[in-house]
Amino acid sequence: MTLKEIKNCLEQLSRKGFVPTRRKGPTGVGHTLEQELGLTETNLAIPDIGGRVELKTTRKNTNSMVTLFTFNRAVWQVHPKEIVEKFGYLDEQNRCSLYSTVFHGQPNPQNLSIEIDREQNKVHLYHTSGILLGTWSIFIIVGKFISKLERLLLVLADTKHNEDTGSESFHFSEAYLLENPSPDNFLDAFANSQIAIDIRMHLRDSGSVRNHGTGFRIKENYISYLYESRKKIL
Repeated sequence: MTLKEIKNCLEQLSRKGFVPTRRKGPTGVGHTLEQELGLTETNLAIPDIGGRVELKTTRKNTNSMVTLFTFNRAVWQVHPKEIVEKFGYLDEQNRCSLYSTVFHGQPNPQNLSIEIDREQNKVHLYHTSGILLGTWSIFIIVGKFISKLERLLLVLADTKHNEDTGSESFHFSEAYLLENPSPDNFLDAFANSQIAIDIRMHLRDSGSVRNHGTGFRIKENYISYLYESRKKIL
């Protein structure tokens, strides 16, 4: 599929106006777009712009967050089991858990916070008691960002709710091709609390740690600011 073909498909979809969601909940907007376009993957082969392009869809004017990538290999300064035991809580399934979103400069309910060391090019995860829990290399996480999201097709949707049925509808009214991700913009987004680190782990009955991967998440309406090139295609 070429960029022109994708543009034509999006224009046809936009002319349909509001279409009912194909799935309830936060993922409904992306799933509905994929179904309307007949897609089975979240990335597209677009040969005339140089290969595969990640597809993301978001509601307009939202503060919801979307995961950019996950990474926690060899970052922990304290064993994850000890982190969960010391700073976690009992979840609804009576498991010792730590599912915690952490922003820069803002201690969260679990008293975790992020500090950025630009001199050493590190991102540190601290407990407010001063315990260093994890350290990420800026070069590695920026490289992860660039390798996974080098090109992004971002589709924006207006939303409408039916008060009687509680159902949601979307009008896919804007789309941008985003290229040339910027490491500086990525770090600025971190510093400005637009990107967060999402800790996602709990202890199994055996006592071992179930780690779902540490997510790097961004407020959806800031995604385009991570890129130097932004081409409007709808």
